Amino acid sequence: MTAAARPFVILWLGAFTFFLSFLLLLSALPIFARRMGASDAAVGLIMATFAVSSLILRPPTGWAADRFGRRPFMLAGALVFAVASIAYGWAGGALGLALVRLLHGCGMGLYPTAASAMVADLTPPERRGEMLGLYGAAGSLALAAGPITGITLIEQLGFTALFWIAGAVAAVAVVLTGITGETLMRPRRVAFSVTDAFNTRALFPSLLMLSLMFTYGTQVAFLPLHADTLGVNPGVFFLVFALTTTLARGPAGRLSDRRGRPAVAATGLVFAGLALVLLALSQGVVGLAAAGAFYGLAYGVAQPALMAWCVDGAASGDRGRAMGTFYTALEVGIAIGSMTSGVAVARWGFATTFLATAGIAWAGAALALSGPRPRPAT
Repeated sequence: MTAAARPFVILWLGAFTFFLSFLLLLSALPIFARRMGASDAAVGLIMATFAVSSLILRPPTGWAADRFGRRPFMLAGALVFAVASIAYGWAGGALGLALVRLLHGCGMGLYPTAASAMVADLTPPERRGEMLGLYGAAGSLALAAGPITGITLIEQLGFTALFWIAGAVAAVAVVLTGITGETLMRPRRVAFSVTDAFNTRALFPSLLMLSLMFTYGTQVAFLPLHADTLGVNPGVFFLVFALTTTLARGPAGRLSDRRGRPAVAATGLVFAGLALVLLALSQGVVGLAAAGAFYGLAYGVAQPALMAWCVDGAASGDRGRAMGTFYTALEVGIAIGSMTSGVAVARWGFATTFLATAGIAWAGAALALSGPRPRPAT
């Protein structure tokens, strides 16, 4: 391993363990909430609270990562994940579960925002889409292993053991982050304000990310319950999703470097809509796997292009703010998707909700092709 590659590899491994801790619980928590007596609407609200706290922290974390460095906020986020994972076992009822979800979401607001800025620091502009795609593969591989392993652990050991295992994995992320060097060379010494927390040139690609994550919020809240009614392990969807995402990220990132971000992002959003249609029509493991394949292709194609699009317009001292803007939109999309789908599923059922959500993705694709073109930072 070359000296130049070592920081990226450590950063990648830290991200893998961070996201694995989270994804071990992804499919388990809706089932856990329902077994605690939560209604469908309550399940949607509980899952959305994670995104709410993460959303609140994204903008100040982006500013602070440009002001004080990336590493402190990565450490804090991984530590919160370790504590919150274990705390699920102590939650009493739907309210207690929602409060732990709020705490857990704080970790997501801290770590990825700062870590993505660190990746951008380590990456030359001409390879930015490619390298952000490779970095994102850490989360994709964690997604391949996490949900299906989490359900298996529940069946074999129970929920309490799962929560402790997720906490231990997050502790590994704390250790790996501890040996990661700081990459911010020129701190941005500007006082925090609400308007200063966002990078205006990242707003449009962030809006497109919001439309993609609206679909994610819908399926992450209710796909496990939909699969459970079909008698299928929901981890099948996430396994195929993750593998397809991992394969798509690198080539899609390189394509966006060469051919531009808008067309690649729009293609991913079209695939997301198709995945939701397949999910609505699925009646067994084959349909669920096919939906996972299309959704993985969607996420693997769109996400690296949109993230690079945000960073393209940011100066080196503004990358934290650009990532804060990007991840704020990501969390807003998840929160809105989770909460609105809870109401929709209670009224119209799974299939109609998934079909309606497909329209959101296709609207985002049309917007990507008709909106402003990316401009490099001056």
